[in-house]
Amino acid sequence: MVNNFIHKVGQHCESSALRDLFEYHGFPMSEAMVFGLDGTMGFGFFDTTSIESFIPESDIPFFLGGKQGTIEPNSLACRLLGITLRKQSFTRADKGWEESKKMINQDIPLILKVDLGFLPYFEEEGDIHFGGHAITLAGYDEEQGISYIGDSEFEGFQEVLIEQLKKGRSSEYGPKFMRPNNTQFSMQRRSNGKHPPLAAGVKLAIQKVVNNMLRPSMNNNGIQGLKFFARSLPEWKEKLKGETKDPSGRSVSRARLMFEMIHGYIETWGTGGASFRNLYNQFLEELVNHPKLREGPKAWNNEEFEILKESLPIIRESAKNWTLLAKILQYTAEEYKSECLDHADLDELQIIVLKILQQEELLFTKLSKIKV
Repeated sequence: MVNNFIHKVGQHCESSALRDLFEYHGFPMSEAMVFGLDGTMGFGFFDTTSIESFIPESDIPFFLGGKQGTIEPNSLACRLLGITLRKQSFTRADKGWEESKKMINQDIPLILKVDLGFLPYFEEEGDIHFGGHAITLAGYDEEQGISYIGDSEFEGFQEVLIEQLKKGRSSEYGPKFMRPNNTQFSMQRRSNGKHPPLAAGVKLAIQKVVNNMLRPSMNNNGIQGLKFFARSLPEWKEKLKGETKDPSGRSVSRARLMFEMIHGYIETWGTGGASFRNLYNQFLEELVNHPKLREGPKAWNNEEFEILKESLPIIRESAKNWTLLAKILQYTAEEYKSECLDHADLDELQIIVLKILQQEELLFTKLSKIKV
């Protein structure tokens, strides 16, 4: 086991894994602070009905996400803390495991990418495969053939057979860009220890999210993506007709599957609820009373704190509307099953999305005034 490495329960796999490693390397902080500092919150909506679906063996018409970006060597949170994040990927599972062991033997904990469909404690999920899941590797027992991993939702370290972990790390389910590829990440503090003061770093992180939302590189993302999502709702009557295949290849009602999946995308699949807006709200709340923002040459002024305080009720309302949207879809799918499309009030859903659009345009325009 890596000495003195601890795992704390979190809400989102990537930000909780980063949090665990940050604490090990001497930067204890909340998961919300990690999520905020990494600046990955955003929005994306993709309609695959006009092109070939990017989910194989399936015909999922829509994908929706509240985050732009994933763990990469240029992680903003790592740069702001003076940490180098090293990424390694391997073509063979055995090679990947041997390299992981070398790191553990040097007391270096790892973040691993893995297909959660191979993790035994996710068996209740059924035949669901997602190769973008992040876990931490804390140790192993070769005699028993067991690895010890930390996973966001679970207390303590989980025991997973090494052979099973290898399968999860080398999974080829799903589109290529979502496969784990035996990828691992390790951290090292910069030798000179240099990093910007938190007061400046937080502003950089906020502006990155502002850009994700107000100046996205793709029309499917940010505020433009929200407009696209709102415009798509009246088309659901046609686009969600009939049956489709779920990710495991079973024929199901297209509308019911999509309603359940959008509920998952927004509320339950590692987002912390409300499409990551709850986590970001917690980050902004923490900043209001953070003592380090009032220190040094980059200290925040009263006007900037006022902008933060004015932003909180806006993001809370947006989060409430995200959760409301998800719950309406979940209820309609559970209550009416294959007939849910006939009972869905698409006009009501569109009104909720338009409210979110209005709130988030106001929120990020306001936050854009906090200049670096």
